[in-house]
Amino acid sequence: MNSKARRDFDAWFVENYDSLVSQARRLHPDNRDLVHHAYLKTIDTLERNTNILENLSGYFNTVMWTLSIDQFRKLYQIHETPDTTPVSDYDLTAAIKKEEAMIMTNHLSWFDRTVLSLYLDGWSMAQLSREAGINVDVLYKSISESKKKLRDVIRQRTNQK
Repeated sequence: MNSKARRDFDAWFVENYDSLVSQARRLHPDNRDLVHHAYLKTIDTLERNTNILENLSGYFNTVMWTLSIDQFRKLYQIHETPDTTPVSDYDLTAAIKKEEAMIMTNHLSWFDRTVLSLYLDGWSMAQLSREAGINVDVLYKSISESKKKLRDVIRQRTNQK
């Protein structure tokens, strides 16, 4: 898709966002998600066919309507699920340890905290490097420095007790 077509579409979308959300309210209970889903579908179509810019409002409304009766409705069903976890099985010590770990990560910068979180969630640093465009050495250095900072924080806390 050429960048002018994308800029034109994005400008139109921002300008008409509130009215699109209002129209989507008639089609689905979660109107904002429907609009965002239709936005992604429209971008996908815009990559192949820029002619839709001629009647963007009509095309976008058609996409929202089609999604609301077909794909989106099937994918996005809201179900109330009761919490079946008994209160007595709740491990308070694990929750406290998790909370303490989160507090300790607040000593890190946003970048270091984000990289460490992704690392702990199982992301491959090579994959993250490719997707984010960040040198893999920078990511590993960030993890190493974060571990050092967290060790220092833990030492300080144990020495204070």
